[in-house]
This record gives sequence, C-alpha cells and structure tokens, in this order.
Amino acid sequence: MRTPINTELQHLAPGYDPAKAHDYYEKHKHLKGRQKGSAESPLATIGKRAKRLAATSPKAKQKIALQNSIQNLEAKLGKLEQLIREKEAILKRDQAQAKVKVRKPKDKPQTAADKAKATRENKKYRDKHKQQLKTKAKQATGKSGGGSGGGSSKSSAKSQKPSDMSIANLKALATKVKGQIAVAKQKLAAL
Repeated sequence: MRTPINTELQHLAPGYDPAKAHDYYEKHKHLKGRQKGSAESPLATIGKRAKRLAATSPKAKQKIALQNSIQNLEAKLGKLEQLIREKEAILKRDQAQAKVKVRKPKDKPQTAADKAKATRENKKYRDKHKQQLKTKAKQATGKSGGGSGGGSSKSSAKSQKPSDMSIANLKALATKVKGQIAVAKQKLAAL
C-alpha cells in the first residue's frame, strides 16, 4: 500500500510508517463541530479585536473609550428626545383643554357699580387691618433684601433633573449632547 511518494520520502524519515501514523491520528483526533448560534456578527468580532488591541496600544484604548462615550451619549440623547416628546404631548393636551373651557361668570368684566363696591370694601379692609398689612410688608421686604439671591437661579437650573426642566431647556440640552456626539465622532475618525 505504499505509494511512490511515500517511498520517495522514506529516505527522509527512516522508520516512518504512514499507515501507523494515520491510525495514531484517528485515535487521538478531537474534532468539534460548529455549534448553532456560535457565528458572531462582524461588529462583535471587531469589538473583540479592539479589546485584544486595547491591551497593547494606548491608541486602541482611546478608541474604545470614545466608542463607549458615543454609545452613552446616544442613549442619553434618546432619553432626552423621548422626554421632550412626552412634555410636548402634555402641553398640547393642556392647550386643547384650555380652549374647551367655558368662561366662568367671575371672568366677565365688572361694571362700574361693581368696581365702586369693590373699592369701598378694599378701603374698609385696609383701614381695619392697617397694622397687619404693615408687618406683612416688612416681612416680605426683609426676606428679599440683600442682593445675594440673584445668582441662585442659574445654579438651580443646572442641578435640576431633566424631567423637571422646561421643553426649551430640554431642547437646548439635547442640542448640547448632539454636539458632544459629533465631537466624539470626529475624534474617533481622527484616530
């Protein structure tokens, strides 16, 4: 059962028996078939390759960090856009309900006689409660005086949760996040 090739190679490896080698291979082979679902998407293989490279080069680490930040920013942007849509829907619904409301009798303009009567009642109240009104006025001016309260509105706007912010502020924040995504993508392309 020797082929001419085997006889030609016999001088290179004396004592080589191809049949014996084949038997040994058959006894010791460990073949594994492909398992179902083990095929990976191209993106997964790219991610694995990037992780292998991350251990070797700082440039690859930087790329992975940028990709992760882009994913986080896009997730944040999606949440913001969803919140904007919800708030706009609520606003439209409220505006539609406000149009439907019928004017109540108290919303009608007052006649001259009604205005005169209200003025007389207000004057009587002021005369009767003069001291109480003065103390209320002093308390109100004492709290707002000082000028240190002017800067707190900006800091409180930044610390607000997105769900508590107005639609205009949410849109501004979404634009800012879009800009951050664009910058991160530019950096990633430059690497």
